Amino acid sequence: MNSTTNNGTANPFVSANIPGDQAGLYKGIGVALAVASGLFIGSSFVFKKKGLLQSIERSGGVAGEGYSYLKSTMWWTGMILMIVGELCNFIAYAFTQAILVTPLGALAVVISAVLSSIFLKERLSFQGKVGCLQCILGAVMIILHAPEQSSADTTIEAFKNLVLSVGFLVYVGLAVALSLILIFYCGPRWGKKNMLVYITVCSLIGSISVVFTQGLGSAIVHSISTGENQFTSWFVYLVLGITVVTLLTQIVYLNKALNLFNTALVTPTYYVIFTTMTIVSSIVLYRGFEASPVAVVTCVLGFLTICSGVALLHHSKSQPSESRGMINPNEKILEDDEKILRESSIEDY
Repeated sequence: MNSTTNNGTANPFVSANIPGDQAGLYKGIGVALAVASGLFIGSSFVFKKKGLLQSIERSGGVAGEGYSYLKSTMWWTGMILMIVGELCNFIAYAFTQAILVTPLGALAVVISAVLSSIFLKERLSFQGKVGCLQCILGAVMIILHAPEQSSADTTIEAFKNLVLSVGFLVYVGLAVALSLILIFYCGPRWGKKNMLVYITVCSLIGSISVVFTQGLGSAIVHSISTGENQFTSWFVYLVLGITVVTLLTQIVYLNKALNLFNTALVTPTYYVIFTTMTIVSSIVLYRGFEASPVAVVTCVLGFLTICSGVALLHHSKSQPSESRGMINPNEKILEDDEKILRESSIEDY
């Protein structure tokens, strides 16, 4: 498929005239930052879940309700780790191409699952592990074969023209409308029974957030690298406002999902759906893409792999504990307590 605009693959953060040795160094730094990002973000999910559980114990609240976790030091530690991880991820794009950085986000899934089993005593059955692996493989397939889109012009005016295109406005409208339906209609009915409700909200709003974050970052880099101040335009402040609102929305509903469901299930599911929606929003923003038929078919297969992985994760979550083999008494007590808490929460709601 051919792009209808002057799409390019130039990275505005990296000069095309970097010597070979220096380019290798930059690539190593970029990959190291991406790996560090996965470590920080994966750890942050566990710290935040621990803080959520502690806040419920102290306040006697109901899972998924209220904002008592804002008083938790553990939760704020998780938030700081996530911010540091996202900052590392953002800087990594300054040193190497997105095709190397983005797939390494899967490290957050692995780290979160491992740490959850150690510190939160959350178990994942063999089916769940296979589903998790399928989710990661599917996401990697899509990322590796999806075309890289970027605009050769990094000014705020160029970004404004892309955002105000009919296609992207329709996408944003549909994403916001679907999110509102999930929040106000599906949430009260199925939000505490099905983790896809709040995770889908996070992913849809997150796909918008990524686009506006990229636009804001491009404006900052353009201002620094060329000396042309992009903050004289009113649109950059609108972009900043939308970025803040969408990020806060993501945080709120991701916390709800983490509070209600197993971290080892929430993390990979959120990762793959968010990654898929981000690729879709990027394609819509840049009004097309260039890709071979093989790449398109591979992307479709990657998406189907993700769907089957998510189905396996859900199936493993609904299985009785006894069918997963022997478990120790402490884990059984934790599971029973969690089940009672969730059932009482649903009834009270």
